[in-house]
Amino acid sequence: MARAVWSDRIGRGLAVLVLLIGSAARAQQGATTAPASMSAYRSAAESRPVEDRSVQADVASRRAAALDDALAGRFEKALAELHAIVQAGMDDPLAREAHDRIQAYLKRKTLVDEQRRNDYEYEIERIRWANLAQKHLEEFQAKPFCKDVRKLIKKRFADAYHDVGTADGFEEASADEARTMKETSLQKIDEAESLVRQAVEKLGGAKGPYFDEFRSEAQVLLGRLRANRQAWAAADPGTARGRWEAARKLEVLEERLADAVTDLEVLVSKKPWKIALLHGQLAKKMAPNAETVAKELWYRDMIADAERRGKDAMAEADWYDALAAYSALEELEPDNETYRDENKTVIRHVRVLRLYGPQKDLDATDDEEDDLPETIEQEDAVVEEADGPVWKELVEGVDADMVRKAVSRIGRSYVQAVDYRKLTRGALQSLKVLVQTPQVRETFPGLKDQAKREAFIASLNKELSDIEKPDHVRPLDLMRTLNNVLDRSEETVNLPVEVLSVEFADGFLNELDKFSTMIWPSEITNFNKSTMGQFTGIGVQITKERGEPLKVVSPLLDTPAMKAGIKAGDLITAVDGADTKTRSIDKLIKMIMGPPNTTVTLTIKRRGVPEEFDVPVIRQAVNIRTVNGWRRRGDGRWDYRLLGKPDVAYVRITQFTGTTIDDVKDALRQMRDAGVRSLILDLRANPGGLLPSATDVADEFLAEGDIVSTRGRQVPRTYKRARDSGLFLDGDLVVLVDQNSASAAEILSGALKDLKRAVIVGQRSYGKGSVQNVIPVRDDEAYLKLTTAYYYLPSNRLLHRKPGAKDWGVNPDVDVYVTPRQMRRLLQIRRKTDLLQEFDPELLRADLKRQYQADAQLDTALLILELLRLKHAEQDVLPVSEGVAAEG
Repeated sequence: MARAVWSDRIGRGLAVLVLLIGSAARAQQGATTAPASMSAYRSAAESRPVEDRSVQADVASRRAAALDDALAGRFEKALAELHAIVQAGMDDPLAREAHDRIQAYLKRKTLVDEQRRNDYEYEIERIRWANLAQKHLEEFQAKPFCKDVRKLIKKRFADAYHDVGTADGFEEASADEARTMKETSLQKIDEAESLVRQAVEKLGGAKGPYFDEFRSEAQVLLGRLRANRQAWAAADPGTARGRWEAARKLEVLEERLADAVTDLEVLVSKKPWKIALLHGQLAKKMAPNAETVAKELWYRDMIADAERRGKDAMAEADWYDALAAYSALEELEPDNETYRDENKTVIRHVRVLRLYGPQKDLDATDDEEDDLPETIEQEDAVVEEADGPVWKELVEGVDADMVRKAVSRIGRSYVQAVDYRKLTRGALQSLKVLVQTPQVRETFPGLKDQAKREAFIASLNKELSDIEKPDHVRPLDLMRTLNNVLDRSEETVNLPVEVLSVEFADGFLNELDKFSTMIWPSEITNFNKSTMGQFTGIGVQITKERGEPLKVVSPLLDTPAMKAGIKAGDLITAVDGADTKTRSIDKLIKMIMGPPNTTVTLTIKRRGVPEEFDVPVIRQAVNIRTVNGWRRRGDGRWDYRLLGKPDVAYVRITQFTGTTIDDVKDALRQMRDAGVRSLILDLRANPGGLLPSATDVADEFLAEGDIVSTRGRQVPRTYKRARDSGLFLDGDLVVLVDQNSASAAEILSGALKDLKRAVIVGQRSYGKGSVQNVIPVRDDEAYLKLTTAYYYLPSNRLLHRKPGAKDWGVNPDVDVYVTPRQMRRLLQIRRKTDLLQEFDPELLRADLKRQYQADAQLDTALLILELLRLKHAEQDVLPVSEGVAAEG
């Protein structure tokens, strides 16, 4: 909800509430009102007596002010003024249409806001729930049945629950697969119900608040399991329509069931405080008034508890608990420097554990450790092959000379003056963390020798002491420190030079900013793929569950995979004969990609086909499409016209690559040919990309003005100006942004906002307004990605969010908040409508309608476009008003 809306006086809000309750019939009519006939309106205005035209001029002025309020997000204020005009009996079709459209919108918005309040209250209740579990944790763990109850809920129930089919899976399955899924789901729900009852029985006569809540929540869960069972029993697997209708019922029940499952799992968690912190972060984000949350008792208690747990975890070197505490604290209190610094330290320890620690599932929570069966039959277990230590892949091809060259470039190019003393400290502390982490001793045998390990640590401490002595620390001092470290390692613990180089570089770059980093040889391919939008492969989106084969999400348009007949939903059971169940997705991606004009053979299992079959696919250059429309046409290409709005187009840019501008131009040409004059440009969740790509896109909408300027310490100030050559210079434009719109997406949306070319709708953007140059440090083998400048919008405003900043990013003209739950529902629908797959046109239309109804920000954008249309229509009659004013 727009902040300006809630700043209106309570009296006006009550008046608006009355307006929303009344005039229901007119609101319904307004949703389908045809645009007013401006020629008739103008003729009627000109025929009025002078005194009537004077009144009409006053009405036009009031209506114009109301439209301006609405376009700035002050919808209640606008509605009150328009209502006064309509109630006064003024014959003003523009005011009436604006009134009815805003009224209908606010009714829909009331429901969205109610969902937000419900989601907020749910999170608060979950915090209370987790705190209850934490308070009574020792009491629960002291009971003899504790382990059995945990195993029943966290292992056996969880396994049965996860084997229940999903709404999406049922909808996408073939008739035979859906029948099997239905049968399995009914069996697993029965099993899950039985396990919950067994857990309750284990409690026996235990009494107290905790056990009473457990029994109560178990009954809620049983009720929701029964509701899901009834829906599965009634589901029709035989037809696409039957599966679609069943899925619509199941998805609602699934969400409610998932909430109940989570609630019961919290009660048997070993560390409920972590769950309370997660819900606390969500609650603060979706609170109707975030500023008042910090004053709430539950919030103050949560902060104090997290701080205490974070300190204790650091003292005990329990880095995962420390990370849970301090990452939450930094998120909740971003201006607190202590939390920020402590989290930075903790992240470094966790990074070392994950990269160099024992090769096991480090993502597993503490709760999972005791929930495994006491014995596992090996023939029943599917374990993925280890593809080799992750760290060996990362450091392959690295040498110390790359680090030296990176050091030499920092001072010449970094955006601010460089404190080399601080950088040297960071590099040495990074190495100390590595050496002092016990879990990495199995990885690096030289660290097992205590005497050698202590000798190496002593040498690092000496370097730390020495770096504090000189008045000035230069780049050569940082390089000298690296050389000393390499020499002392060789004499003592003999760590691999590649590892020392990577950790040393990561340590000093982390002292600059979070966007400056090294791109090592092993990362070059993925870096080029993500920034240039091109790679060599077959062009297919894939996903993988542990122990399962690869699954095709969708082939990409005009790619080798599509041409070879690969379809959404196909299972890839083997790549060149190698089983995909037992290999990681990263390993399989590398196997599928390869040099151009070479062949990879995929073994496919397809719905409705009894036998697996091989598909040879010739690898080629693949362009990643970053521009999407509203719906797929029959040929797989995008139709950009919005559902039910042939005069409105919708374009979503997922990131900015070298190919983005060509796809944007193609979309704009299609719009021009179709006579479309209004556009919604969706930049939500766009992480950015290439600056030239973003400015090229901006050129398509701007006739003049500076798009962006860059300033750095060592680089000249540069400007990028619009060239007056775009394909959409005049039409109405609304841009959608959210908290995940970053970098290039912020440059585009910020320029369109500052130059008054577009209305921005959504949430404040991320605030990543720094320029990173990619500097080669070894031909094309490795790069230094270094922050060299900051972006400034046409208004001379800095985009970048610096520590402690109160203003950053792009602020929307109309603020519309979407809760995580609301966004999840939207993305679930969008995932289906985006896929390149065979579809039933009628069901696709139904899904697109659901997508629109689930998207409050899109709904707001459409209202803005309608109001802009009325604003233009208003200007057609402006000369009449001017004439009256002259006569008066």
